[in-house]
Amino acid sequence: MLITTLSGFAFAAGVVLTIALIRSILVIGFAFWVSLGTRFGKERRIYHVAYRDKQLMQEAKAGLLVLLFDATVIGASSQLGWLNPAPFHWLNALVTFVAVFCWIEIWFYVTHRLMHTKPLYWLHRQHHTAVITNPLTSLSFSLGERAVLLFGVLGVFLPLSNVVPVSQVGLIGYFSINYILNVAGHSNVEFFPPNWDRRWLGRALITPTYHSMHHARYRGHYGLFTQFLDRWFGTRFEDYEHAQTRAATGKPLTRPGERATGHEA
Repeated sequence: MLITTLSGFAFAAGVVLTIALIRSILVIGFAFWVSLGTRFGKERRIYHVAYRDKQLMQEAKAGLLVLLFDATVIGASSQLGWLNPAPFHWLNALVTFVAVFCWIEIWFYVTHRLMHTKPLYWLHRQHHTAVITNPLTSLSFSLGERAVLLFGVLGVFLPLSNVVPVSQVGLIGYFSINYILNVAGHSNVEFFPPNWDRRWLGRALITPTYHSMHHARYRGHYGLFTQFLDRWFGTRFEDYEHAQTRAATGKPLTRPGERATGHEA
């Protein structure tokens, strides 16, 4: 029985790891090509600053450990039957997706801000190997921080699935979109048009510039994909709109601590 369980776990973890590796190579490889190999990426650069020495190698090693950790956790969850998914229905999938999205926005903001405090920064230090971000930064976490992030979803919605209907499709859909947006958000390329923050959607959602400023300045802009909590708790940079417009019009910031005034030539 134990051998069968371990064999099943190894198979499930191996499948998850293989899929994650292929996905990462394709998505991160494409993002690097866009950011470094296309005219669009070069003209929309957010920070025109060199990476730290050996940064990419350090982030690649951390990313591989993260993928292995994810595969282990998901494989174990599958074998132990922690998720009790509801039968598929498009409405249930949508409700699950929205519920996970909203909850993780709160969980991420709170834990992210806590990990910027002195007692807990050791958990978050690996991610800030990148003062200037790149697509690999999207996977560059310590295993402790990754455990906190995963617990925010799995530690809540797996037990909850035994009480209320939780859609497996909704969970997979959220993680898939989370991954793509996370890679794009760390690409150091501004994909949105100038003055995006003046539009109603731009006031709600973050952009690659938004998160790049967090890495460059260390404090502020703690939100995951939305600005709401940063606005409510006063952790949004006042010059964000100017920095975003500069990046979108080919005028990148040239120093990590540089402030954008809106009057740059």
